[in-house]
Amino acid sequence: MISPESVLNEMRKYSGFSSNSSLAKAYCQAGFSYIEVLMAVMILALALIPLLSQFYIGFQGNINAELVTQATDLADDLMEEIKSRRFDENEFPDEPVNLSSFGPDFGENANNRATFDDIDDYNNWSKHPPESLDQLVLTDFKNFTRSVSVKYVRVNNNSWVISSSPTYYKSITVRVTHPKLNDKTIETIVSDY
Repeated sequence: MISPESVLNEMRKYSGFSSNSSLAKAYCQAGFSYIEVLMAVMILALALIPLLSQFYIGFQGNINAELVTQATDLADDLMEEIKSRRFDENEFPDEPVNLSSFGPDFGENANNRATFDDIDDYNNWSKHPPESLDQLVLTDFKNFTRSVSVKYVRVNNNSWVISSSPTYYKSITVRVTHPKLNDKTIETIVSDY
């Protein structure tokens, strides 16, 4: 039977270490000093700082992307609501209504969009915080503001320009603002035809 002591002696013989060797003593006492450990931790910390800053930048990017998505949804929702209204106050006008009659008409409440029946009723309308059509505050969007501008437009040299007189085309601009974002603006042109 082989004893553990004999195995240990054989290993010492082949490894070149003797029990009295100073190299063997140094090998057995090898380790890291406090300063070496401290320096390794400092180097690791310095290497992690840029990496952690990238995580922060990515986190901020996700927050901004979410805000942009919310602003876009608010703008699209309001634009679809406006486009569902008729072109003019008069159901079948011979001529479009005057610019002076843009905005809510008699019997319509500027603070209640549900009373609006045509596109130009929304001109210069603005609300902070946004509300649903039945006037419930959208609490998830409390830092957003929605505003609308409606203008008559006409074609000039293959592009749309603002018209100073009534036409059969209206430009609708919906703008959504937030303190942490650039304004989100969508625009469309609708026709009386």
